[in-house]
Amino acid sequence: MSNSIARRTVLGLMGAAAGAAVLPTYASSRASASNDADVSIVDNGSTVTLSNGIVKFDVVKASADIKNLYLLGSIQGNAGLNLLSGPRGHGYTTFDYSGAARSTGMKGGAFRVVSQSPDRIEVSILSNDPTKNTFYVDIRIALERGSSGLYQYWITKYTENMPDGLTFGQLRYAFSTGDDPAFKWFVVDDERGIQQRPTIADTQNWVVLQDSTEVLPDGSIYSKYQNSTNLEGDNHVFMISNGKVGLSLVQASKEAFGGPTRPELTCHDYYEGMILLWHPLTGHYGEPDTQPARGWEKVYGPFFLHVGEAAVGDERANVAALWDDAKRVADREQAAWPYAWVTEPIYAAKERSTVTGKLNVASLGAVDNGWAILYQPGPDREFRGVTLDGTDWQYLSLDYTYAAKIGPGGRFSIPAVRPGNYTLAAFTKGAMGEYRRENITVPAGTSIDTGTHMWRPENHGPTLWQIGTPDRSSEEFFIHGGPTGYRENLTWLEYPYDFPNGVDFKVGVDDPAKKWNYFHPGLKTPGTAKQLEWRGTTPDTSLETWKIRFDAHRYQRGTGYLDIALAAQVYATLAVTLNGTPIATFDPLPGVPGDNSSYRLTARAMYRKLQTIEFPATLIQDGENVITLANVRPPQVPIADNWMAPMGGIMYDSLRLQVNEGS
Repeated sequence: MSNSIARRTVLGLMGAAAGAAVLPTYASSRASASNDADVSIVDNGSTVTLSNGIVKFDVVKASADIKNLYLLGSIQGNAGLNLLSGPRGHGYTTFDYSGAARSTGMKGGAFRVVSQSPDRIEVSILSNDPTKNTFYVDIRIALERGSSGLYQYWITKYTENMPDGLTFGQLRYAFSTGDDPAFKWFVVDDERGIQQRPTIADTQNWVVLQDSTEVLPDGSIYSKYQNSTNLEGDNHVFMISNGKVGLSLVQASKEAFGGPTRPELTCHDYYEGMILLWHPLTGHYGEPDTQPARGWEKVYGPFFLHVGEAAVGDERANVAALWDDAKRVADREQAAWPYAWVTEPIYAAKERSTVTGKLNVASLGAVDNGWAILYQPGPDREFRGVTLDGTDWQYLSLDYTYAAKIGPGGRFSIPAVRPGNYTLAAFTKGAMGEYRRENITVPAGTSIDTGTHMWRPENHGPTLWQIGTPDRSSEEFFIHGGPTGYRENLTWLEYPYDFPNGVDFKVGVDDPAKKWNYFHPGLKTPGTAKQLEWRGTTPDTSLETWKIRFDAHRYQRGTGYLDIALAAQVYATLAVTLNGTPIATFDPLPGVPGDNSSYRLTARAMYRKLQTIEFPATLIQDGENVITLANVRPPQVPIADNWMAPMGGIMYDSLRLQVNEGS
């Protein structure tokens, strides 16, 4: 056995019966860990205890809280360690919805055993009382024989007995290790690798600059937003650890969560320990509130909470081993999706189909990157003063969004799609906008080939210049601190020092990675008064204007076309001039008015392509021309919590100028 394999025990590799593809190297050790114990349930009155000889935990009947999680099958001496310890250690719900004065949780749930056998137990905690929660939610928790963790999923509905006007802002389940400072390790993805939360001493001496964002005594920034996902649809697992045991949250599918480009929070410090987060629905990165109609129903999950164990030794090496283990478990759970054991009719485990096809893009040919997406459009609706496009899958949260990467030859295969009528969307690097084809009918329980899709992205004529690569991100531009600086620093506070005279970009001369900032702030000195004082910056609230300079010849006729695609925007507006002549004003910008991207430390959130700006080509003059980009007015937040406005602005994906001189 190699050293890397020897470091792990079977407990980190055993999972649900559905994931039978366990490496044979480990299978021989299974009996020593679990004794192949039956799954059992003990009624304690207000709680029940579920156990399978490997893990044991308590479920609070009225709230679906999970308490007292133990790794019974430990072979490294951890069997007596409560992984959800202390008065603040537990798994718990968080609901934000209309009618609730503030964040609340499951109340007055009715408990029942859904199914029970020696191989699997599934329990239900149902809230269907409008005096407790004003929507129907049935939280299911399941434990299987030989499994190294537990499953959870939610059945949500808007039923006739509930009050009018239901609106969701957040649905969440979290696992808190409470007051255990040993839980200091965490991993979000391979790119960021193994990380440590600040020491307790550091947390007692840090300076708070923003919501959940602090300056540590050594001057570095620490924020829960640094741990948001940033992998398009690929981040299926993240983990916290005490250096011996790892708790990993595995999401085999994200079909219920709004599409492959949605960033979301994963884990962060919590009291003296850490917390794992499962967010079926939030507005953290621009997703609008969910407003269901009567009769709406949806299944969120299941997710799998995996408990892994590593051999006694160096903690960092153990965490690396636990992370490798967690990724294997995630692969196994993805292969098992949809779970055959989920019998809820709207989950439709036996009716799913696979949808395949091929994408060709004019001028690019058969692409080998990007995403294919199936979704069901909804009606346009109003949200905070703007109209949201019901055909844009980014704004839809009532139904399911299925997605798969586009691979070599432009081919894609979208698995586990419920039967229905869908719109197919696709996007790829190098092409502005996205492809769409309506009326894709998916029958039940089969495979359907949608053929070759020929996408001809919008094109108006010869291109004079382009800044940026269409990829729904601003990461290729200048970022203070390097490529990942947007999540490691409060980059907006550095903008006045990096660009004291603003961005003044010469096409064909300047390098966008050096001369084009990834974020165009609305104000010359973006940041709250407290942040600017900490940085030592004199406030200047005048609007920040950017310039694009380009050389051209004079056109005698024809039309110019300026296309601007945004990777994100935070309460911004945009005015565009060419050689001093206004050619466009966007107030408001389309889509959600603020997607929180800047101060929640991402380089993208809600993508949008602005309506093409058309202007007489005669406005282009011989020699140098200047386009200006500026906010129309200072950023304004249409909600009471207005501390976000000073970080308002735009993240550009790409800009392109074309001219068609006509016949």
